[in-house]
Amino acid sequence: MNAFFIRYKLIWGIFSSMLILLGLFSMATNLLRTGAIFNYGIDFTGGSSLTISVGSVEKVFAKSRQIPDALREETKTKIEDAVKSSGTAHVQLTMAARHYFLVRTSAMSTEQLDRVVASIQGKVPDATVIESDFIGAAIGSDLQKQAPWIIAVAIFLLLIYITFRFEFWAAIAAILALVHDTMITLGLTAILGIQVDGAFVAAILTILGYSINDTIVIFDRIRENARSMTDSFEAIAELSIWQTLTRSIYTVSTVLIVLAAIYFFGGTSLKDFSLVLMIGIFFGGYSSIFIASPLLVMFKKWSD
Repeated sequence: MNAFFIRYKLIWGIFSSMLILLGLFSMATNLLRTGAIFNYGIDFTGGSSLTISVGSVEKVFAKSRQIPDALREETKTKIEDAVKSSGTAHVQLTMAARHYFLVRTSAMSTEQLDRVVASIQGKVPDATVIESDFIGAAIGSDLQKQAPWIIAVAIFLLLIYITFRFEFWAAIAAILALVHDTMITLGLTAILGIQVDGAFVAAILTILGYSINDTIVIFDRIRENARSMTDSFEAIAELSIWQTLTRSIYTVSTVLIVLAAIYFFGGTSLKDFSLVLMIGIFFGGYSSIFIASPLLVMFKKWSD
């Protein structure tokens, strides 16, 4: 069996290191340019949001179960123009129904919010406010502080679980792969300007769970082969990766296809969420093969 995965571990490590460094550079650039590492949503910064239903769009949807792109974009443009005339905002088309629009703004008083609503209804007379939410700056600040701890606790619990199921060095290799996945996802988030909100934190935790599952499958095969083979641990790990490679490719591919469908056809409000998942799951599958397994081989050599 050609030792492709383990033999060229230095190449995989250099490639991953370059991606991580590029992401860190982008974070530093964002911090210097805007004062924030990421493009934080109102979940982190605090702000106001309005869920608006447009009657004319709803009627078209009810008749044909489909809304022409031209009508959707025209309505969205009108709402955006109306909001910008009253203050800055980011408008998103939600998935709740095709006739719902989500308007997000920086924190506003009740009077300012009323002016925004009046401005929207002036340009789109059949617009109706379905829901209005406000997130205080203190709540957003707390979420910024708690999010890293949530991710850290999840990684620590996974470390304990893998240590008991396999061994300490396997746990260290798996956790370093998770840190790799998280760092690359955060870096690309900074580069692409993806909005960071509560859904983003949920996406990161989902990526950690998916990535560790793929890693455990490979580690489990390595353990099974080690019991019945007398080859070197490097050869056993290489063989185990090849034996699980098809399963890993099929699993990652099918998930990415579904996420791509959500990204392109699921509406604006799900684009960032699905894009983060696509990035994280792709590199989660990559790290299970190219990072976690070679690290396990290295740690085993050092421990022996």
